[in-house]
Amino acid sequence: MKCVNHPEVDANGTCVYCGKFFCEDCLVEANGRMYCKTDIGNVLKEAKEEAAAAKTASPVINVNNVNTNVNTNINAQNEAAYPYKKKITAFILCFFFGALGVHRFYVGKIGTGIIWLLTGGLIGIGWLLDLIFILVGSFRDKAGYPLK
Repeated sequence: MKCVNHPEVDANGTCVYCGKFFCEDCLVEANGRMYCKTDIGNVLKEAKEEAAAAKTASPVINVNNVNTNVNTNINAQNEAAYPYKKKITAFILCFFFGALGVHRFYVGKIGTGIIWLLTGGLIGIGWLLDLIFILVGSFRDKAGYPLK
């Protein structure tokens, strides 16, 4: 076989890029491979483009979340900070001063305390109901918490 560029010279190898036969003067070795001088520019250009594409390509990020933690926060600090009203105090105030609504002022229910004060504990019926609710534990303070 003869060199494509020099028909009078025997070919020493082929270009890996184009597959044509070339003599020793027309071939260039790059990374252990032989390329013709015409195609070596194309090979370098493609290598640069591949390197640039590799730099700009977004990396693949795999996130495997195996978090099995369970929140066991009891929030004990806020429990202790709340000023619970005492059931026995509310009962005593209701028993002696229920018609005046003093027990309602004690638990923070100011509006209904004024109504009890002006109506005599809703003519005694509201006073009696409050007394029963306090005894059975269903009477709540202004924030909706039970009496302790």
